[in-house]
Amino acid sequence: MNDVQPFALGRQTSEPVAAISGLEKLGERVSRRLRAIIEPYGGARPLVTALPLEETMFMMWDASAPEFASLSLYRLHPIKGPVVLRIDAPLVSLLVDRFYGGKGDRASSDKREFTPTETRLGARLADGIIAALVECWAEIAPLEPVLINRETNPAHAQLMSGETAIVVQGFEVDMGDHRPRIIEFIYPKAGFGGLEIVGSPKAGDEARPADPVWRARLATRLDDVRFPVRTVLARPNLKMAELMSLKPGDVIPIHIARQLPLLVGDRVFAQGTVGEQDGSAAFMIEKLA
Repeated sequence: MNDVQPFALGRQTSEPVAAISGLEKLGERVSRRLRAIIEPYGGARPLVTALPLEETMFMMWDASAPEFASLSLYRLHPIKGPVVLRIDAPLVSLLVDRFYGGKGDRASSDKREFTPTETRLGARLADGIIAALVECWAEIAPLEPVLINRETNPAHAQLMSGETAIVVQGFEVDMGDHRPRIIEFIYPKAGFGGLEIVGSPKAGDEARPADPVWRARLATRLDDVRFPVRTVLARPNLKMAELMSLKPGDVIPIHIARQLPLLVGDRVFAQGTVGEQDGSAAFMIEKLA
């Protein structure tokens, strides 16, 4: 029995391989949509290249990300958790300059604040990119985008906890000056768990019949599973001042309810009363929850 491992029933344990694999296949399609979205602002058709997917931890991405960028935080239901869209700040500044007739040579990589015009264009660009992403995702799963927040500094945005496993899908954008800028999507990897993929078989559609021997053995094993059961006689409430002034010999008045809960884990399994049987304290079940 040395190979027995703990397992929580109902938790998703399989890797979200199907969704991540489909995401990688969408790279070229998303690249084409990005070209079409950026071209009206930049005055020329950019070269957009899909980068390989990267699986890492958020703290690693955060450590290498620039301190100033256009960040948009979205919910893309049914993906669980926030999805971040990052657009390099120099790309936003370059597009604004070119949109108003400049050559883009005034876009500086040392900026730490967007102008109002750059802020508006960055927001419009982000919304257009997310709309294109949702359209491309339609062949994997239908998404419903909701904007949560916009920010320019990852440290201030409180995007995700540092230990969160993420999937980064990046794209290099070259506006003809051979200085690639980055657009990338940051997905929480766990958010793909349980995602229903278009065209994939649903749970319960499995053609192979259940193994009766396995079911019988599982039922036998489950009969021997033990659960800690407890009841709570009272839950008195004390003010902080009363709690801090307690000393040996003090008496806390309590009220024991007529029916007490019988708890299995954090769930109420039954209700009953406390009494005595054969000289020991006992719990009599009066009603199952």
